[in-house]
Amino acid sequence: MFEKYFNKSFEMIEFPHFVPKEELEYNLEYARRIKEEKWIPSIWKIKAEESNPLEKEFWQKIAKRIVSHSGLILEICAGPAGGTMPAVLSEDYNAKIMISDLCPTVVSEWKKFFDGIEEPPKNVEYAAFNSCDIPFKNECLDIVTGYDAVINVEGDRVKALSEIYRVLKPGGLFVMNDCALDKDFINSMDMDIKKTLTECSPNIFNDYHDELEKLGFSVETVSGHKWSNKNDESTLAEFTRSLGLEELIFNNFTKFCTK
Repeated sequence: MFEKYFNKSFEMIEFPHFVPKEELEYNLEYARRIKEEKWIPSIWKIKAEESNPLEKEFWQKIAKRIVSHSGLILEICAGPAGGTMPAVLSEDYNAKIMISDLCPTVVSEWKKFFDGIEEPPKNVEYAAFNSCDIPFKNECLDIVTGYDAVINVEGDRVKALSEIYRVLKPGGLFVMNDCALDKDFINSMDMDIKKTLTECSPNIFNDYHDELEKLGFSVETVSGHKWSNKNDESTLAEFTRSLGLEELIFNNFTKFCTK
């Protein structure tokens, strides 16, 4: 279904690998925990049992928009949460989706999970690749989706966006759900701390609206909720605290970008 559109050679290990089978050294602990702590089955169950009506409505709206566009869906940087894929399958279990990630363990564990359930989705495929070098021909995909994907791209994020634009058909849809620092919070920051964060983590300041429009996308932005990393255990949260800042305030958003 997807393989006929590949534009690069690959190694077939369960599924196409456009990156080495071995995990990058800094990803080893992450990959180990995904497997040993069974993150994917756990997150899948949590999503299936979601009781928050606002959260359910949020995902249903995104899934309906994606499904109504129809066609081949590439989920980039899926991670152990699967990006938009669980919501899309809840809306249309026959949707044609490729689950992808730079981390081969993420992709492998998703395949293992779906292969092990009673009624696995029939139109889901898998591949490990770098989103800065998407292994598809020009203008061959209908939809690209990513949840917290761009902010987690390991490499040139604008290059990743240009790759998404390249592989989408004219009229194709890129659904980008991501986050950036809240503008009011940025304006309230100490200038020295702002300068340090800008140098170390420039991606958290950018919602990439201008870059998307420059590429040629027509962009519709839907603002979401604000959230704090105050109680996070992430590297960014620890770095934030080391600067003497209690928290960073982010704003979630969804961008529907039409080529």
